Amino acid sequence: MLPQHHHTIKKIELGLLFLALLFGCATDTSTIPLAPVSLQINLLQVTNLTAIGATESYITASTTSEELGYGGLLVVHTLNDTYCAFDLSCSYEALQTVRVEVQSDLTAKCPVCGSVYRIMDGTGWPISGPSRHKLKQYHVYPDGNYLDITN
Repeated sequence: MLPQHHHTIKKIELGLLFLALLFGCATDTSTIPLAPVSLQINLLQVTNLTAIGATESYITASTTSEELGYGGLLVVHTLNDTYCAFDLSCSYEALQTVRVEVQSDLTAKCPVCGSVYRIMDGTGWPISGPSRHKLKQYHVYPDGNYLDITN
């Protein structure tokens, strides 16, 4: 039979394991402040987004109901034939006026810090440069010929 203090130690170890599992599996937190996002794109009007690998940036709202996040929106038609949307603000610089730019190799690059992000796989994770956080991502809901983008 095991001493009583051994059972107490096992309970503490199990409790610590539970806490580690609960709090240790945190998802990537964004460095970009919360900002409202509400954009509807008609794919019959924005026909360049229908091609796989296409991107479109939105910096200025065209109607009073459009809200474009913190630094604007980057909408991507991924290589998996799905759509995703990212905030244009670099997650390292975290400024509204420092926006990533789509490159010819279908990545997005910050013109200030040089961080390069994967966008065609829909993740926004950095692949080079000082950034350790992915681009802030927003929800895209396809609905027929429309894309509804929200946070």
